[in-house]
Amino acid sequence: MIQRVQSLLLLVAAAVAIAVLFIPIGNIIDATGFSLYQYDAFSLKKEGVGVMSTLYIALLWGVSAILSLVTIFMFKNRALQVRLNGINMLVMLAALVTMLYIYPNFVFEKRQFVTSSAVLNFNRLILISLVPAVSLYLANMFIKKDEKKVRAADRLR
Repeated sequence: MIQRVQSLLLLVAAAVAIAVLFIPIGNIIDATGFSLYQYDAFSLKKEGVGVMSTLYIALLWGVSAILSLVTIFMFKNRALQVRLNGINMLVMLAALVTMLYIYPNFVFEKRQFVTSSAVLNFNRLILISLVPAVSLYLANMFIKKDEKKVRAADRLR
């Protein structure tokens, strides 16, 4: 049932999760403002050449997109849809924490990519990564609303 609101919201969540894979997360710049490294979901690059893999971020966003697409076609089992959305929200939270906190604060600092003179500036477009979380939350609300309507109709029979 693609025409349902929750299906459209899940489709938006999947599309944006895929788009986040290809948006640069940020740049590591030195004190003069010169960009040293580019940070994206797949790797940390210096002048277009990969220096370090950040594949776990891409993997988490890919899993989130696949879960959103699978959830669309589970329309006959609304309880399963709600559970899959809950799992998807956890995967998305893990992706956001990994992307915005773990790599910049632990991995990059440990390997001396981020120092007192070289800092990470996040790309403003990365705020789009919050759209799938909101879409999943709203989809869950609409799925629960549908389930409530079905239970009410079953009581009337």
